[in-house]
Amino acid sequence: MTMIAGYSHFVQLAESLQWDEREIDFSADRAAWPQLTDAETTQLLGLIAGFCIAETSVAGELGAYQAAARDETMEATFRAQARDEARHARFFDLVTAEVVGVPGANPADRQHALRTHVSSELVDLFEHRLPDTARRLATDHEGLTGAVGLYHMVIEGVVLLAGQHAMLDALGSPSVELPGLRKGMELVLRDERWHIGFGSRVVQSAALGGPEADGLLEEGETAAKVWGDLISADAIESAVKQHKRRLKAAGIKFW
Repeated sequence: MTMIAGYSHFVQLAESLQWDEREIDFSADRAAWPQLTDAETTQLLGLIAGFCIAETSVAGELGAYQAAARDETMEATFRAQARDEARHARFFDLVTAEVVGVPGANPADRQHALRTHVSSELVDLFEHRLPDTARRLATDHEGLTGAVGLYHMVIEGVVLLAGQHAMLDALGSPSVELPGLRKGMELVLRDERWHIGFGSRVVQSAALGGPEADGLLEEGETAAKVWGDLISADAIESAVKQHKRRLKAAGIKFW
């Protein structure tokens, strides 16, 4: 396969950023969780529920992206990302089981119990829209750029990033003492930054413009709202602005 300069850098970066969710100490979090106010619990539980659903979904759909990769370094980068996403899913499941105390014999049971805490739009995005895109990609590798646009630029660059910043803002409150969750969130965000950078590079290489570019922008504006009241209107607006700046930085021209 042809080597493309640049993708191997992401593989090396991913390797340097590895961490183990089992090493995070949640003892202080377990003690502090029952002391949260109702409003704090509602927001944090909703965000945690969203991340559990999202990370499980994104981790399971990267196989189609690996199969559609245009060269071996791109395939290796998707593989490294899949490893990150699986770790993120395990981390959030640990939080639900060990901190929140969500009942269930396994992650699937705990996710089912959490579904009432997120919007149907968020569930649809991760359990229907993304899997449908991955299935199409599995039979039509020419759709890789559009699939990356949805996964990396919209889902990671808008939805997950907005939720992560909202979580860190909530954890920054003096009344919220959840150091294990905060440490893990910071590590997840660190991983997501290189994922988005990789996706931006893939989209940039396709030189998108016109209706495709406008579609990516519109999708970002719609997707930012799937968190509902769990994140503020200002946070949604900020996420959309960042999305547009990121698309422009990737050389995308809008009509």
